[in-house]
Amino acid sequence: MWSSVATSSDGARPRIVHLLTSDISSVLVRGQLGFMVERGFDVTVGVACTGPVGGSSAPGWGAGVCVEHVPFVREMSVFRDLRALVATIRLLRRVRPDIVNASTPKAGLLGTVAARLCRVRVRVYVIRGLRFETASGWQRRILRGTEWVAVRCATHVVANSESVLWAARDEGVVPSGVGEVIGAGSGNGVDVEWFTPSTPAERVAARASLGLDGTVIAFVGRLTKDKGVADLVDVFTTRFDGRDDVSLLLVGDFESADPLDAVTRRAIDSDERIHHVTWLVDTRDVYRAADVLAFPSYREGLPNAPLEAQASGVPVVGYAATGTVDAVVDGVTGVLVPTGDRQALGDSLVDVAGQPARSMTLGIAAREHVEEHFDRRLVHDGIANRYEGWLADASPRSGGAQHRTGCSVR
Repeated sequence: MWSSVATSSDGARPRIVHLLTSDISSVLVRGQLGFMVERGFDVTVGVACTGPVGGSSAPGWGAGVCVEHVPFVREMSVFRDLRALVATIRLLRRVRPDIVNASTPKAGLLGTVAARLCRVRVRVYVIRGLRFETASGWQRRILRGTEWVAVRCATHVVANSESVLWAARDEGVVPSGVGEVIGAGSGNGVDVEWFTPSTPAERVAARASLGLDGTVIAFVGRLTKDKGVADLVDVFTTRFDGRDDVSLLLVGDFESADPLDAVTRRAIDSDERIHHVTWLVDTRDVYRAADVLAFPSYREGLPNAPLEAQASGVPVVGYAATGTVDAVVDGVTGVLVPTGDRQALGDSLVDVAGQPARSMTLGIAAREHVEEHFDRRLVHDGIANRYEGWLADASPRSGGAQHRTGCSVR
């Protein structure tokens, strides 16, 4: 239960405000916020809502979680961002949280700035990935700059993985000695009771529901350049040319902000062996049907799909990119190849997909790895313990006076 030391400054239940850019991001904290309510926190989410708001009736957030609409937008817009900043400040002034947890690019920046202006005692910035890693020119400078500002407005910086933290330090975004990774990493962990290795009957049923047979290579995620989908489609169409016994299952939505090239789109639309399914809330049948998860992403924080696949007993073949290297143990739970090396990616997919015995060995080790390091219960407990410690350590000088003064912006 909640420690009596870590309480709100007015003696009530400690209050947390989670700030996320879009309600699609509820998947990033699925189960976590309800856990915090049970742990003894009052939890409010500030997010750009496309669905119901105003309480625990809003889907995906958890029982007892209050959901408030904040007009965050993903694209850069000075006027709309200023409007979202003012809305965030008003929310914080009304709720008067003891902790603000801000993540995802836009909410992370505006949320930490607003929390500092409101003198919130504990301001946590969660780095879920570094978008500037795959950007260039002025866009890279802007994205890097927003990370720099968010870090310096926070009292605590948490990275999803060790490799992300080191990359942020190498870029000068996070000062040396600042930041931490909770446990083995991950912003939310994996529900190992939900994602489990499939039985033979479940495997047959999943394949039937998706119209698949033979060897199945799956990908789960946004269908964008950053995710390496163009690389994967190219590798599949060349290395598995003429192999009607092999299918590629793509699960996710296309995005205009980071679009695939026309050649890749035509291949997805025209190759009968490539099956595209739009985003699924429940992806268990995907992993039940798959022989291997392909994950050629160019950058990550600590990716969910490889963790879910491994929890399901499915090995991963992908690029050794930031974040992914913390999720997959090369040679033990899957195979990682140099980022951008399509030849090596193809070789490894052919190797793993073509050797059922090896795939099974990797899958068994993958399940054990996730159970030991990324069980959601361990991750949630670790986060709650850090909240308790941070609140116990917070002094009025670090922002405790917020509850008396509120924000200066009305």
